[in-house]
Order: sequence, then C-alpha cells, then structure tokens
Amino acid sequence: MTIDIGRRHWTMALLASLAGLPELAGAQPETRPLTLLVPYAAGGAADPVVRPLAQRLQEVLARTVLVDNRAGANGLIGTQYLLRQPPDGLTVLFHITSLIQNIALSRGKPPYDFAKDIEPLVLLGRQAVVLVVPASSPYQNLAELARAAKANPGNFSFGSYGAGSTSHIYGEQLRAAWNIEMPHVAFRGTSPLLQDMLGGRVPMAFVSAATAIERPGAKGLRSIAVAHSKRLTALPQVPTLHELGYAGFDYTGWWGLFLRAGTPAPVAERLRNAIRAILQEPDMVGRLQLAGLEPSSETPEQITAAMQNEYRHWEALSRRFNITAD
Repeated sequence: MTIDIGRRHWTMALLASLAGLPELAGAQPETRPLTLLVPYAAGGAADPVVRPLAQRLQEVLARTVLVDNRAGANGLIGTQYLLRQPPDGLTVLFHITSLIQNIALSRGKPPYDFAKDIEPLVLLGRQAVVLVVPASSPYQNLAELARAAKANPGNFSFGSYGAGSTSHIYGEQLRAAWNIEMPHVAFRGTSPLLQDMLGGRVPMAFVSAATAIERPGAKGLRSIAVAHSKRLTALPQVPTLHELGYAGFDYTGWWGLFLRAGTPAPVAERLRNAIRAILQEPDMVGRLQLAGLEPSSETPEQITAAMQNEYRHWEALSRRFNITAD
C-alpha cells in the first residue's frame, strides 16, 4: 500500500489549525453542510479549481461541502443569494472581477455595498484575459484581425461572456482603439460563447486565461494577444497588447472567495487558514497554474483596498463606453 506522505502532512496540519473551533472543527459534531456558491454555470473555467477545492475542504473539515451553481446577471444572482444567508460562515461565495464591476456599472444604484455586505476571505489568484479567435479562423495575429474588422465595419462582431464583464469592456476598448463600428454579442457565460465561436458565428472575444490555456489546438482557440503587462508563463508565445502598442489593457482580473459581512472573526480566520493551506498543496498549485492564475497573498484589508481602486477603474471605463448593468 502506498501512503501519500505529503497529503497526510497537509491534512494533519490543517486539522491542527482548526482545533478549537466547534463550528468548523467538530468539537461538537456539526451536521449542516458548507456551501461553496458559484454564481456561474457549471462546466465553466472555474470548475477545475473550485470543485477540487470543495472536495479537499470536505476532507479537511470532515463535513459535507456542496458546490451550488446559481448563474445569471453577470454573477449578480449568486451574490444576492449570499446576502440572503445568515453570516455564519456556512456559505462561501466564489466570484471574479465582476463582483466589483456590477457595482461600478450600476450608475448610482448599486445592487449591494461591497464594504458593508461582503467580507473578503482569500484571493485564489490574479488572472489576465486573452483575445482569442477560433482555431479555424484565417487570422493569425492582431494586425490581420484589425485589418479584417476595419474592412467590415458593422459586420465584424466581438463576443463576451457577459454584458458588463471584463470581456465586454475590453472588447469595447479595442473597438475604440480601432475606431470602427463593431457590434457586441453578449452571452450568458463562457460555455455558450465558445459554442458560437467554435461554430464560426462569432469571430473574436476576450476570454479568461484559463479558457485560452485549456482550449488550444486545431479544434479549439487561437490566442492572439494577452491583456496584461507581461506575457503569461502558460502562453509564452502570445504577445501582450502593450507590446503591440495598445495602452490600457494591463489591468488583471482575479478569482476570490468571500463571506457575508458580519461572519464571526474566529470562523472566518480558521476557514481562511484552511483554504490558504489547501491552496499550497502541490495538486492545487498545479491547478491554479493551469488556470493562468498568479498567486496572491493579500490580506482581507489589502483586498478591500484593491477593490476600492478597481471600482474607480471600471467605473471610469463604464462611463467612457456607456456600459451599464441594466
């Protein structure tokens, strides 16, 4: 019989860190499940990270951990579901950059107050978006793509995985840089976007680095440019938009976990410690790398400060391109 020493070490360390917390560690057996809430459809780019994370949490906490997908409205439906739950640490929200974008695009009528309603738990990592075309596309680089779009103003569209998403905003930013009319086609998630892209009905889109990395090849996607200040380790051959002379495309997104504000500090801290330790396990490190995520060690206070800065960034772009959450 083979014993996984590394895995056993991590589990023992995690159980030790959880000792003294009845709600999570089981000084008194707790039967209620922990829910990992994902505000996007199952089968998306986050699945290869979120579901193994949920499984490891279940093993470490010795309690059921459920993954609950509640998709819609650029992640808003799932977020609002979190806000209807008690602040007991039993519902953990996975979210991406749209958590802040939904507020920035609200034009003074925010669907929630990040500072008052939501508590940062941990960032899984920061991630760029990548401009892609179908692998069957005749366009091999950004120059060829730009020429085709300019030659067909009004008929050459770009897709996004949601209205008001980074995918949408960066598409509008590229359209403005090319100074042409280019229709936007919004989809409810990455899966339907890819379905139409691979079917030849949408010529281009910005997608997450995870999507670009996991779908290369003859039947998948061709990465054209990375919206980041530096090239991605997983896509070293793909130039950045900055390299190609396009400014303002170097703002990275992120994946993170959040709680309802008001969760007791000991509950949040021990859950945070458990997740951070799991994220350092070799299997999870590999999964994060495959998702194109750069590790983040920001504290909750640093995350909150970063969110405030991001709000200003996305709010300015939403006004520039007249993008709202409506």
